[in-house]
Amino acid sequence: MAERYRTTIFSRLKNERGAILAVGYMVIALFIMLGVAFLITTFNEARFATRQMRTTKTFYLAEAGVERAIYDLRKDFIDNDSPEYGGCTNGATPSWSDGCINGLNLPANSVSFYDVYGTTNLGAGSYTVEFLNTNSDEDIWIRAVATYGDLTQGILVYVKSVNFSPWNNAIFAGAGASGTMVNGNVDIRGSVHILGTGLTSSDLAINLGGTAELVGNNYNGMEAGLEAKLPAIPTTVYNGETVETLNAELRVKNGQVALSGSSSVGESDITGNSVKETVDAAYVTDGYSGSNGSSHVYSDNGTTEAYDLGDSMAFPSLSDPAPSDSSITYQQYLRNNALVISDPSALSQLANISPNSSFTYSDAKGTISMDGSGNMTVDGIVYIEGGDLNMAKAGPDKTITYTGEGSILVTGNAQIDVSLVTDDYIVSGTQQPSFPTRGGVKNIIGIMTPNNISFTEAQTNVMGLFYAENSVIVQKQTDITGTIVSNYFDMGTNVPAIYQVPETANYLPAGMIGGDSTWYLDIISWQKI
Repeated sequence: MAERYRTTIFSRLKNERGAILAVGYMVIALFIMLGVAFLITTFNEARFATRQMRTTKTFYLAEAGVERAIYDLRKDFIDNDSPEYGGCTNGATPSWSDGCINGLNLPANSVSFYDVYGTTNLGAGSYTVEFLNTNSDEDIWIRAVATYGDLTQGILVYVKSVNFSPWNNAIFAGAGASGTMVNGNVDIRGSVHILGTGLTSSDLAINLGGTAELVGNNYNGMEAGLEAKLPAIPTTVYNGETVETLNAELRVKNGQVALSGSSSVGESDITGNSVKETVDAAYVTDGYSGSNGSSHVYSDNGTTEAYDLGDSMAFPSLSDPAPSDSSITYQQYLRNNALVISDPSALSQLANISPNSSFTYSDAKGTISMDGSGNMTVDGIVYIEGGDLNMAKAGPDKTITYTGEGSILVTGNAQIDVSLVTDDYIVSGTQQPSFPTRGGVKNIIGIMTPNNISFTEAQTNVMGLFYAENSVIVQKQTDITGTIVSNYFDMGTNVPAIYQVPETANYLPAGMIGGDSTWYLDIISWQKI
């Protein structure tokens, strides 16, 4: 009996078929759960990947809208020389608020966004583009919104068009392997652009001391009578305040900026007034030196940004090929299209101009005249061959008032020791701007020379554009309103001032060297919405 019981127990213990079956069920159940989990994960990942792909496509559609808008905005400025193209007519100067952007008739609203293209279908999606103007002709908001199925993506971009013409500065300086290209104790109001070709990283491109201010961003210090002759400068919102600004920037490709004494780049922001003190940007590859260094640089983008234009800019030379005929130089081009004055008696007269001078030299290509009462007229292109151009006071009278739109090339030197200004243009008892336009017509002169231009008389005001391939010398207290372009500058010790007039870059007189505008579209801000 006991033996049989033990046999039964052992036989049951040896019978593993039930246990194996249970384990098999458990394994199968585990694989099923793993398979389900894998399928769920795969399904979710597929859904996520599909949605991510659709999201990316939607974003790319929005980017396509932005790129299309940027293309039209850029073309609007580049092609502005054509008075009419596409479906609308441009204004006299490049603008994004004139109701015409690359042939598109648009409402130019600075309060609300407005549609540009309507709904544009692209593949299985679509996009819309809207603009919002600002208080500047050269700044605009772009809003592009794309739809792809049930997805929507948006991009908001703020762009600014910048003219890098040499004449869109207070000072544009070129090359020099030795010496400092801009020095002295000077108040410069407007942008400064220094190439410094040939300078090393330890050379000084700019060396300022005393109370000099480089790249002031407003007209502080300008005589009221002089400012009344100029168009109002633009305004912007800075730190919550609406302020006037020259949109001034500093660019130095090669060489250091040395600041000593009380000299500075811009000024620290002062709340509660109507002007912008800080400069918009500074791009200086080799940095700052002098006793102040970068501590006296007040720039919205800091002090560490390097020169940002690469090799796209070059100093314009009179020996460069002519724009329409590369077989001749630019100087020869000017001579071919100018009133050429080479008679010795005429050269003697032009080397001794004073407010009481009286003469007229004219042909179909150009005119220069004085009426004996201090009034000068310059039109077209005038080429003074083999002599100098000198303007000096007559006794206590040291003012020459000019009208016209003209360029003068003098093969010798130019010396301006008078106040050379536009008139007080009065309409209905109110003074209106007379530089660089007067009653909607260009009123501006430019003087060019392969040699030197000097200003040596104290307490004078000069309005115009001045190009000296060698150097510009300002020895005393001369206020220059406009732009000077030269390889070298000597600003002396008596605090001269230079005031950029932004509008002059759009109203250059015929024949001015470096007159072709170089427009860049600068993306100030970019964000998803």
